[in-house]
Amino acid sequence: MHRQLRILSECGIKDFIITTGPFEEQIINETKEFKNLNFTFVHSDKYESTNYIYSMYLTKDLLNDDTIMLHGDLVFNKEIVKKILDNKYKSLCLFNSELELPEKDFKARIKEGLLKEVSINIFDEDCYAFQPLYKLSYDDIQKWLNKAIEFVNEGNVNVYAENALNEITDYLNIHALDYKNHFIYEIDNLDDLQTVSKGIEEYEKNESNR
Repeated sequence: MHRQLRILSECGIKDFIITTGPFEEQIINETKEFKNLNFTFVHSDKYESTNYIYSMYLTKDLLNDDTIMLHGDLVFNKEIVKKILDNKYKSLCLFNSELELPEKDFKARIKEGLLKEVSINIFDEDCYAFQPLYKLSYDDIQKWLNKAIEFVNEGNVNVYAENALNEITDYLNIHALDYKNHFIYEIDNLDDLQTVSKGIEEYEKNESNR
């Protein structure tokens, strides 16, 4: 999380909305050294029985601008954030055209350069490894949020927010950006932590030597 905040702030992002569940105090403490940033914390007391679609729902009165949205378990390099922010398209997602499709993690269905579906259960020829770091225009984030609100109001709270997204991708313009030359991985367990920590260290060492 500290790395995410450092990189995003160095790229010019100053306002953060952070949803919390367990360990909320630790998360808040981690932000205190970033004196020049603005933080809004949104706590979910239902974190044990809901997925993050409910966390997104809880931010419904706060998402009032273009947004960078990402999961808290991602490690990435600064250049990919710069590339996202500098891109001419107002809404972007990240896929990798070279990686093998992961068994248990997100994949994306990309058609004509646009995001059409995000799921862990798709393995077709137009599907690619995917990481949940989005740049979203105000209009697109509002459409996604409104669909997420529908899900929650119907009691459908134990699914990914992408389940709601998948129902409206034909009405969005989320362009797909290939991150094949950049470093972005998620950490699900201690083995991932060790592997990703070593990987990002080697990546940044090689980058500095070019």
